[in-house]
Amino acid sequence: MVRSRLRNYQDRKERRQIFLTLGGIIGIFLFLALFGVKMLVGFSLFVDKLRGSTPTNQQQTQEILLPPQLDTLPAAVNTEEIRISGRISGRTKGDVTILLYVNEQQTDKTKPEKDGTFVFPNVKIKEGFNTISAKAIDEKNNTSDLSDVLTIQVKKSKPTLDITSPSENAEISGEKQMATITGKTESDNTVSVNERFVVVKSDGSFSYDLPLKDGEQIITIIAKDLAGNETKAERKVTYKK
Repeated sequence: MVRSRLRNYQDRKERRQIFLTLGGIIGIFLFLALFGVKMLVGFSLFVDKLRGSTPTNQQQTQEILLPPQLDTLPAAVNTEEIRISGRISGRTKGDVTILLYVNEQQTDKTKPEKDGTFVFPNVKIKEGFNTISAKAIDEKNNTSDLSDVLTIQVKKSKPTLDITSPSENAEISGEKQMATITGKTESDNTVSVNERFVVVKSDGSFSYDLPLKDGEQIITIIAKDLAGNETKAERKVTYKK
């Protein structure tokens, strides 16, 4: 009987020790979950301070500059001087400068206005194809990415224009009272006949039926390229019923 009571007492003591041990383990996990990360960060900062380094979150961060946005340019021009404009978004306060690149070479620079817009009024380009791009830079030499690269062609030569029909001083008759104007030019040109636009095919050929009035008249055909260069041809024809 005495031994049974002693055994029960020992069992209760062992269970109490187990509960206390489990409670201690759970308490340690809770403590680490709540305060462990902060302690590790604090210890890391303390070690950094002893080493004489500056915490990462206190280091001076690099200013971010967005690349300039250039306004659209025509595909081609017939002059070697053009105007380039654009806008820069985001941070424009402080000493921000727009650098202009023509054919991958820096050729000019300017300051943006308060609203972020900027203009290069007299940009020199060469005959043929040219690339235009820009970057932004501030007083700390923080530099943006390169803007979108634009391409523009300088073309001074006039377009070709070959008129197949009608011939000069042609006499036309018939019930339809019209002349068929046919010819050829470059496929990317536009063609007009007496100020009426004509469809140019992919091979550069064109054909247009022009109504005629009685008697003598002048037919004017104009071919115009993307740069604005023009070539004009005229044909004198006479309509007789």
